[in-house]
Amino acid sequence: MEDTNLYQFTDLDSLDTLFAWANEAIEQEDNPVRSLTFIAEEKPKAVFASNSPTGFSVDIDDRGEFLKLSLTRRIQGSGEDYNEDGYKFLSGTVYVFSHEDTDAYTAFAVSDREFFNQAVRRYIQGLPPSVSTSFLSTDELQQLLNKLSDDINGNLYVTKGVTKSPVGDTEVKYFDNSRYFELFNLEEVSQQNSYVDKIEFELRQSRHKFSGQLSRKGASRYVSGNQSIYFKKILPSLATLLSKKGELFNDKAREYGTREAETIEITYEEGAIKGREENIRLINALEGLKRSSITVYHKNPYMHASILDYEDGTNADVFLTSDRRVSIVPGFNASRKSLSRICDRINQGFLEGEVIEGQNRSKDPEEYFVKG
Repeated sequence: MEDTNLYQFTDLDSLDTLFAWANEAIEQEDNPVRSLTFIAEEKPKAVFASNSPTGFSVDIDDRGEFLKLSLTRRIQGSGEDYNEDGYKFLSGTVYVFSHEDTDAYTAFAVSDREFFNQAVRRYIQGLPPSVSTSFLSTDELQQLLNKLSDDINGNLYVTKGVTKSPVGDTEVKYFDNSRYFELFNLEEVSQQNSYVDKIEFELRQSRHKFSGQLSRKGASRYVSGNQSIYFKKILPSLATLLSKKGELFNDKAREYGTREAETIEITYEEGAIKGREENIRLINALEGLKRSSITVYHKNPYMHASILDYEDGTNADVFLTSDRRVSIVPGFNASRKSLSRICDRINQGFLEGEVIEGQNRSKDPEEYFVKG
């Protein structure tokens, strides 16, 4: 979108002026601020300048405290939205800034859903493995909102929540006068039959107004109200949690010449995984991982499968040998981006648990038969 408000006559040369511009923009436009918070192992400007995912073009304007990107995606197809050559173009302005004491960045645009999902998100997702998105568990989403509730003078209310189950059921729930934690206290969520995918919320009983949305995938929305709540409280907390989660997947590739590797484990309450049929459920979940292949070595009495990620060649082994633990053993080529995708898929399609660093272990399945 163009800079058509008060700040069109002012150089946006600092984060404070950028955030103030965003506040005025959403008041004048029908669209909210839509953001994606991601992790980068190097300065994004260098990655943007040296890599162009297929169908994208980008012009970079370095404003010092942030980057201003003029982003265009060309999409081939048919219909009234496409030109005579069979293409349509999505173009807009994207702003990217860093978060202190993390390796996380936020890219945002004041735009409609199509430009954000089909251009901004696809662009970030199409970059090399040094740039990656991550995910938050239901507990981590609640932690973020707990912190926000503690930091503000007012009450947070949930207006809409989206929950999903491992079998693919999606439920959209609307609330009239419910505090945010009531979404997390729903029986299907508290008993881990479903996880929270998105939450829309607003601030009430406060001198400040705010309305926004958070998703487990690091996307967020600023719909109305005080920009400081969004840019200086919500996004920094989101960046900290995503960065911390991303560290679990960093530098986990096994060294050549050794069988040992730093494992990643997804842990659950004791007895949460019941019966050998859970081996099949986990296999089915892994088979849902896009742009990858799975080879199953054992599915009874324990589960052992190997995954190859076609995006960057990452390989990893997955074991289920306990009633409360899934273990992921990275191979010699294992990127943070891909290991995050694998763990996210297990959380979504099998059972949501806590992702932690495991012990140094080899690929010998006997090492995974440990009590608990």
